[in-house]
Amino acid sequence: MSAPAIQVSPTESVESVDNAKNALKVLKLERQIIGSAVTTIYESNSKGVINEAERDRMLEKYKVDLKRLEKSIEENQRVVDLHDLELEREQIIKSLNSKLAEIDAKLRNLKSGSTIQKAAKDPTDGGKSNHESQDNPSQGPYNNNDPLPQPVSDSEKRIEQIREEIQQAMDRLEQIETEG
Repeated sequence: MSAPAIQVSPTESVESVDNAKNALKVLKLERQIIGSAVTTIYESNSKGVINEAERDRMLEKYKVDLKRLEKSIEENQRVVDLHDLELEREQIIKSLNSKLAEIDAKLRNLKSGSTIQKAAKDPTDGGKSNHESQDNPSQGPYNNNDPLPQPVSDSEKRIEQIREEIQQAMDRLEQIETEG
């Protein structure tokens, strides 16, 4: 039994994301231009070129423009951020699905016994496997008082590595969901 694949679908179309990115460039340039104008107005007031009433009157127009720009920037940035997070989420899910499929295949192989290889026994060495009798021919590989070490196969190491990668992907997915 394999785990169901997780599916995602993008909220924003590629066209709307491209439009939002292009709009952001223009809006940020406009904000920079207005910022320069506001700076010039303040400098002119400090140099005595204009008085405070003239400064405030001129700044009022730019305040309205800045509010409009900030609102548009925020809306377009939201579209771009949403798209970027969905792409990142999709990549993590694809990676997770791939790792799960890999684990499922390995589990099926292990359960079916196709990858389990038993050590060959030599009847002349008293039941020890071939490599054990070659380690130290005069005595067995283990002392009677020593506990038997747990062998770690390559497949067990790989499964543990995959588990760690899946856990990292799940942690990242949780982080994305809490940020979004």
